[in-house]
Amino acid sequence: MHTPSPRIDLRPGITEPVVLMISRRQVRDRDLSSILDSLKPLTAAREDAWLYRGQMALVIDGFNDDPRELIEIPEVREIVKDLCAAWPYWGFFMNQVDDSLKIVAGCICADSFLGRGAAEIDVQKLNAFISQGFDGMNTLFDKHGFPEKELELMSLGLVEYFGLAG
Repeated sequence: MHTPSPRIDLRPGITEPVVLMISRRQVRDRDLSSILDSLKPLTAAREDAWLYRGQMALVIDGFNDDPRELIEIPEVREIVKDLCAAWPYWGFFMNQVDDSLKIVAGCICADSFLGRGAAEIDVQKLNAFISQGFDGMNTLFDKHGFPEKELELMSLGLVEYFGLAG
């Protein structure tokens, strides 16, 4: 009789992607409410929250003709800051595969912009940003009773993503 091997979930790749699309119109009008409305279903049901953990990619559309990088556009930075202040669950939902988290962190934590997407990051702002990500994760884990071991793995992944692991 063959005993099945235990299953291990090693931060799986994106299987059910969620694309958070923010349009130029939403940026221009600072239309945070429509963005938040699209995110509400993700946190409401336990099964949905778990299914889409780590699966979200951020796309800010309509700026292809702008020579600046997204983090260099003040209106983009403002809507991203507003979004993270109103919806602290980005650490739970955003993937750690593409540049989505880097864009968000750049919008929130950059002090000066050096061009071509390079920015000087304020370390205190970055620490506060990551702390907010942990708080959002903790809130969802507490709300839905997710396994503590998974919280530790997600938290470690966030720290490693930003190169803060020692």
